[in-house]
Amino acid sequence: MKRRILALLLVMSLVFTLALTGCSQPADEPEEPAEEPGEEEPAEEPEEEPAEEPVEQVLTFNWNSEPPDLDPQTTTDQVSFWIINAVMEGLVRLDPDGSVGEGLAESWDISEDGLEYTFNLRDANWSDGTPVTAEDFAFAWLRVLNPDTAAQYAYQLYHIKNAEAYNSGELTDPSEVGIEVVDEKTLKVTLERETPFFLSLMSFITYVPAQKAAVEEFGEDYALEADQMVYSGPFVIEEWAHEDSLILAKNPEYWDADTVKLERIEGVMITENNTRMQMYDNGELDIAVVPAEFLDRYIDDPNYVSQSQAVTWYLQYNMEDEWFSNHKMREAFALATDAQTYVDVVQNGLGVVAEGHTPPTMTGAGGKSFGETRTSELPGYDPEKATQLFEEALEELGVTKEEFEETVTIVAGEGDTWSKIAQFFQSQWKDTLGVELFIEQMSFAMRLDRYNTGTYQITYAGWGGDYNDPLTFMDMWVTDGGNNDAYYSNPEYDENIQTALTGSGDERYEAMAEAEAIIAEDLPIYPMYHPTRNLVIDPKVKGLATYPVGADYDFKWTYIE
Repeated sequence: MKRRILALLLVMSLVFTLALTGCSQPADEPEEPAEEPGEEEPAEEPEEEPAEEPVEQVLTFNWNSEPPDLDPQTTTDQVSFWIINAVMEGLVRLDPDGSVGEGLAESWDISEDGLEYTFNLRDANWSDGTPVTAEDFAFAWLRVLNPDTAAQYAYQLYHIKNAEAYNSGELTDPSEVGIEVVDEKTLKVTLERETPFFLSLMSFITYVPAQKAAVEEFGEDYALEADQMVYSGPFVIEEWAHEDSLILAKNPEYWDADTVKLERIEGVMITENNTRMQMYDNGELDIAVVPAEFLDRYIDDPNYVSQSQAVTWYLQYNMEDEWFSNHKMREAFALATDAQTYVDVVQNGLGVVAEGHTPPTMTGAGGKSFGETRTSELPGYDPEKATQLFEEALEELGVTKEEFEETVTIVAGEGDTWSKIAQFFQSQWKDTLGVELFIEQMSFAMRLDRYNTGTYQITYAGWGGDYNDPLTFMDMWVTDGGNNDAYYSNPEYDENIQTALTGSGDERYEAMAEAEAIIAEDLPIYPMYHPTRNLVIDPKVKGLATYPVGADYDFKWTYIE
């Protein structure tokens, strides 16, 4: 999932049920009344216990920023994923423990060869009361694959027969794609090849349904406002004040509404760390991500929780840029960056230095972890060599340091965390390479636009796994890939990824390890570190499900005690 910031353990999740304990004091015993001889005390009516006030089922949460794209078929970012996962549902939904659970499919059948999946839909409604049908899924998926949609995540559907050919324009007849509406409640899917993780992939945001009537009614405005989409999940968007707040309300039409306890999720969009933590301390936020600089304050808090994530953050170069198309230039900036100091100082030790693009404990060949079987090695911190390569790159490009410094900028996000990160890189490169690059800070949506349009030179980006296989990291960098914002191309790399797609067993993992080695050599990106997710959660919050891959959070089972 693009820019999502997700345990390296495969499809494992944690449900936070932080116990609230207390002690109840015994009631004072009344003194025995003195009895008069021969008199009988009239029985006293027992006093009624006052009724316990019901707990308001409202969760306060920080979305961090304005969601860049709430259209499930085109979105790619973390914040939008959080919200869409709350308001939409696909054929399956991950249970709190990360296993495949109940969604809009009541049951499914898989052929012996693993190539045909037949999904039987339950009786369920959209938020407007109309039935969810198999056609809603077929329409959504073909919309993703339609070349005119230009969906960056279209490749996630390439496991389906002829999906890639249709998306590339090689086929123009959508009926040739392996998506068949058998009847209103039955969807048959034929795959190109056996895909062991296909069922769990059905929980992924790109695969949720879309109501054709709503998409056609709102056209280009679909999903731009709360009332310009319909919902199939536990919640609906009740109110959306752009750049300020987004409030969810329980969806009464949801098929499993009885399970949903929260009535509202009041979400704000706070980027400043001090403000965020002050709101948590004041009871204005029930959950807060703990920034590195606040770790010492909260690490001993009983409500502090730390989890590893299937996430990698990396320097990302624009390979089509006149400066960073030069290999020596990319290597110079990598060698001039001290990843260990970054983790120790900027992230306060929260996370581990990356040894490659794929988080190390994802599955690798021979039943070992990917980290154990990885054969490649990233260039380490070497200021002297970095300086040498930088000078050679400038000479090859025929430019001076001054010209380079006047043109190249660091694209970064907004807020004080991003300021600290960007200033770290700026300082490292000034001290080692002798150039002080200007920092461009901007909103999440603007940053994604710069990536998508290739109008940047160097940036710091992150990727979180979408499903429980190393391929979710490795297929990013194929030539013309939907999320290949480095604009990288290497035929040998593409061949290895094709083997990972079509092969089986250890052959797949070995091909991905070889692809990792190519990345370490070509350096379209320079992996920096794998973070942890660090939260403080008010003890009244129960049943919050979190996942290492896909959408980070699920509020379906959350309640306030």
